[in-house]
Amino acid sequence: MMAPGPDPVPSPDQLEFLLVGAADGMAHLADPLGDFRERVSSLWHLPLDQKVRVDLRDCEFPWLQGRLELAQAPDLPLDPRQSLGLRIGTIEFSSRQIIAWALS
Repeated sequence: MMAPGPDPVPSPDQLEFLLVGAADGMAHLADPLGDFRERVSSLWHLPLDQKVRVDLRDCEFPWLQGRLELAQAPDLPLDPRQSLGLRIGTIEFSSRQIIAWALS
């Protein structure tokens, strides 16, 4: 039996995952980009990571429906005057191509 002592330092490969306790008492993986996505969503007034229908201009598809995701991270500092690279499924488009959107 080992004597109690300080907790051992985890190896670097064990630091990859950050577990967060939740109200249900279970440990869940933390989303390290969650706050960033929320900030981008707020600044561009777009429902990132939600199921939407978007009407598009200058695109081979007049509209798309699905989960709206970032196709690429915007430049820092965040500036909502800049175009945002987005995608639904495998179809990429710019925030400037969006005519209208609605949650679906």
